[in-house]
Amino acid sequence: MEVRVVNVRKEFERFPALHDVSLDIKSGELIALLGPSGSGKTTLLRLIAGLERPTKGAIFFGEEDASQKSIQERNVGFVFQHYALFRHMTVADNIGFGLKVRHGAARPRAQEIRRRALELLDLVQLSGLEKRYPAQLSGGQRQRVA
Repeated sequence: MEVRVVNVRKEFERFPALHDVSLDIKSGELIALLGPSGSGKTTLLRLIAGLERPTKGAIFFGEEDASQKSIQERNVGFVFQHYALFRHMTVADNIGFGLKVRHGAARPRAQEIRRRALELLDLVQLSGLEKRYPAQLSGGQRQRVA
């Protein structure tokens, strides 16, 4: 799904944390936000995830304006700056955990969860490590799993 940030501004008590930010992320595209401390990287991610609301501007998921949607309505996954993995679970189980805890019809079958976990491992270039535990991975590998 495409994510578009259009002329977004975020103020905290009149302090402009973001000023007129626009960004297009195409479906399947992997990006990195780079900048000095205090430049608004985390604020932008919090806006996209729905943890904050923009003061002005809009955030689109595909053609849908998600700017005023709650975090639950956005159906977006994200990882905080400090990654956290379950030590007692394999890499594949950690990746599939979010799908496994869904309720009712939203929860895919076990085979689908495994298929999607393996697909994501391939995407982050960790194929073949699905049976390992977090302690058996490097820091960079753990971050990609998270």
